[in-house]
Order: sequence, then structure tokens, then C-alpha cells
Amino acid sequence: MEETDAERLRLQLARAHGHIEALQRQLAELDAADEQRRAEFEVARAEAADARAALKEAHVRVEEWRRQVAEVRERLAEAERQRAQAEQERAAVIAALGRRARKLLVE
Repeated sequence: MEETDAERLRLQLARAHGHIEALQRQLAELDAADEQRRAEFEVARAEAADARAALKEAHVRVEEWRRQVAEVRERLAEAERQRAQAEQERAAVIAALGRRARKLLVE
């Protein structure tokens, strides 16, 4: 009976050893997967930082474009005001010349 107990213990020990080896392989695989995820996370973090920097640069460009558009609109409005004033002055000069011509024709 002792041999049977000893053999049973050897079998249990062998199974336990096999189970330990399987667990060690699983742990190594999990460690490798964890390291891969960490590397991917660092890449994602760097990409996010790059994206934030690009977004900030784009925001600066958009603000500059808005400022330029506002300046162009202001210049356009001023040019329209000057054109309207010039047309009024031209009409006044034409009217004055017309009055003077009629006055000269009457004399």
C-alpha cells in the first residue's frame, strides 16, 4: 500500500508541477500582453499629445484667419462708404456744373 500511496503522491506532484508550469506559461503570456498594452498606451499617449498640439496650432491659425477676415470686412465697409461719398460728391459737382451751365446759357 505504501507504494500506491507514494505513486499517488508522485502523480499528484507531477500534476501539480504540470499545473505550475501551465500557470507560469499563462503568467508569461499575460506579462507579454500587458507589456504590449503598455507600449500601445504610450504610443496612444504620444499621438494624443501630438493631436492636442496640432489642434492648438489649428486654433491659432483659425483665430488669425478670423482676424484677417474681420480686417478685410472693415476695409471693404470703409471702401463702400468712401465710394458712396464719392458718388454723392460727384453728383453734387455735376448738379453745380449743370446749374452754372444753365445760368450761363440764360445770360
